[in-house]
Amino acid sequence: MELLIPIALILVGLALVLVEVTLVPGLNVVGVLGVLGAAAGVVLAFVEFGLVGGLGTLAATVLAAGGLAYVLWESGAWDRFVLSDSLRRDADADAQESDSRTRLLGRVGTAVTPLRPAGMAEIDGVRVEVETEGAFVASGSRVRVAALDRRRLIVRLDEG
Repeated sequence: MELLIPIALILVGLALVLVEVTLVPGLNVVGVLGVLGAAAGVVLAFVEFGLVGGLGTLAATVLAAGGLAYVLWESGAWDRFVLSDSLRRDADADAQESDSRTRLLGRVGTAVTPLRPAGMAEIDGVRVEVETEGAFVASGSRVRVAALDRRRLIVRLDEG
C-alpha cells in the first residue's frame, strides 16, 4: 500500500502534463500541477524507501517522462504546444515591401489627415503613413513622395 501512493502521484502528475500538452495548452496551471505531483511522488519515495528506492523511483519517473515526451513528439502534439513561428521577417517579404515602397517614389497623392509633420496620405488609392520634411501640410492638399527613409515615406507639397 505504501508503494501505491508515490506511484499514483507520479502517474497522475504525468497524466496532468499530458492533459496540459494535448487538451489545454497555454494554461500552464495543469502542467505545473502535474510536475509538482510527479515531484511529490518522487520525494515521497525517497522518504518512504530511502536512497535506493528514491533513486529507482526517480529513474523510472524520468524514463516515463521521456517516453511521454517521445510519444507527444511523434504524434505531433508537441508542435501545437510549442510556438514554432519565427518572429524574424522573411527576406522575400522585406524585398517585396521595399519594391512596393520604391514604386511610390515620385507619385502624387492627397493628404488624408493634416501632416504635422506625420500623418496619412492616399497615394495610388492606398492609404499610407507619410511624413513631411518639416512643413505643415493641410488635409486635402496634393503631396508628392520625395524620398524614402528606412520605414518612412517623405512627402512634400506638390506645386503642379
